[in-house]
Amino acid sequence: MRGGFSFRWNSDSVNLMEGRKYHKRFAGFDLGRRSGRTSSLGDGLEGWLSAHGMKPQHYMLTQLWKNWDVVMGPDIASLAHPLGHRNDILLIGGEDSCAMQELSYAAPEILERVNAFMDEDYFHKVELHMLGGKDSLRRVDITQTPSLPPPPRPPKLGALTLPPDSPVAACYAAYVRCFDGTDKNN
Repeated sequence: MRGGFSFRWNSDSVNLMEGRKYHKRFAGFDLGRRSGRTSSLGDGLEGWLSAHGMKPQHYMLTQLWKNWDVVMGPDIASLAHPLGHRNDILLIGGEDSCAMQELSYAAPEILERVNAFMDEDYFHKVELHMLGGKDSLRRVDITQTPSLPPPPRPPKLGALTLPPDSPVAACYAAYVRCFDGTDKNN
């Protein structure tokens, strides 16, 4: 059929033809199955995270890095520096060869403590690495968002002449002050 209309038949098309409401999937949620009642944010967040390829355990990993010293205890925490994870492997760093030797003996205990904190067998292996200038996750503030550099000043900014009593002129003057660093929240 040239230049005509084509239509694909699928289960949604059949539902549409039978007079049922057609609901699209949005952000991993089936809008057709909404109950109309409120639910907790935790319940919705778990579905949203899984729809976007993340696991709810990512939050627990963040908490693990923040509470590393408490989870490991003072003896192990002074030697073991968390570097991250790769699938089900926990990556631990040591400062020198003596620390690495001690950590190799403590690996089963580290694994047990971390999995107890996570409330499941999340990790199945501990992999040891020399720190060698790498940053430990307990030293990095993972909650702080990086600051963006200020936007570049547009060329010919401030050259526009407007009537002084115009509201547009007041807005334009405030915009110019943003780039001059003299904005007084007027």
